[in-house]
Amino acid sequence: MPRQIFKNHVIASAGPPPQSITLENLRRWIPMRKGRFAEPFDDEVTHLLCTHEQFKKRVPLVKQVLKGHKRIHIVHYDWLEFSAVFNKRLPEREYSMRSILAKKRAEQRERNRQENGRREGERGVNPTNVPSRIQALFHVYRDREFFAYQIDLTRNHSEDGEFGQRYTMTLWESNAKPHLYWFTAKFMRRKRDPNAAYHRPSPCSGKWRREMDLFKNFFRIKTGIDWQDRVLLEGTTPLSAFQYCPPKGGKPVGRRLRFSYDCCVELNLEWKQQNLPQEISHETEYGKVEDAVGSAEDGKLDSDENDDHGNCAMDLDEGLGGDDACATQQIELSDAP
Repeated sequence: MPRQIFKNHVIASAGPPPQSITLENLRRWIPMRKGRFAEPFDDEVTHLLCTHEQFKKRVPLVKQVLKGHKRIHIVHYDWLEFSAVFNKRLPEREYSMRSILAKKRAEQRERNRQENGRREGERGVNPTNVPSRIQALFHVYRDREFFAYQIDLTRNHSEDGEFGQRYTMTLWESNAKPHLYWFTAKFMRRKRDPNAAYHRPSPCSGKWRREMDLFKNFFRIKTGIDWQDRVLLEGTTPLSAFQYCPPKGGKPVGRRLRFSYDCCVELNLEWKQQNLPQEISHETEYGKVEDAVGSAEDGKLDSDENDDHGNCAMDLDEGLGGDDACATQQIELSDAP
């Protein structure tokens, strides 16, 4: 006498059974083991039998169960046949079509992740905080004041672009020593844009000076101001240009400002209050600031990397007279038309 392995179970068929199992066998095997075979599908069904082809083609009953009956087991006919042969109800997991579908979806997600990682590696740089099968080679560069060279440029101007446009500029530093550097820019038309564009002017990583020049040049093109004026001219450019907001609250703002940080903030505030034009002359009694900055960088300094290892150059505010330069600049601004 067969055991009551299908007791309190209602089993239905999604379509014609395979050749090894006939419809007559289903009508006999299931009630013999205290189960019920539901030829017309009803709400009491606990198991739906189907073949791989029926599940793949999504026959009507399979589609109905997948859509609105999550508690119904969709199993292969082998589950019923082997359970009857071994005279015990086998676990549905090994014969579940849902498990097969979930496994295929997981494999597809893994393939997509690997493909996205490959494309990401071709377009950008592989940072440390991105999970990868290959050990990350770069991290975000920080200067000796611990300013991270990963900044956002935003634009919210309906006439010149969509709201929420953003460039994320990054200067990467290699984990290996001697350090190599790489500049990249990521552009997103809107928040969480799945089709972000990447700008990577250098085909490979290189020395600090070359990549930092690319960083500063890109900043100047997109914002309309020099990198050293990022605090001095913050919020003074037209809305059609990308805007950069320096860190606030005592956070590092980076080195190489036009003047000292406090002086730049004071002049910026005065400038905004007076609503002066964008173009200004940075001439002081010491000559043009641009020339002084250029000579200081060319003559004294090869790279910020060298600064961090002891070859320190004179800071700009010291080279330009510190507070005297700030005072001179304030006089010019007050006399400007």
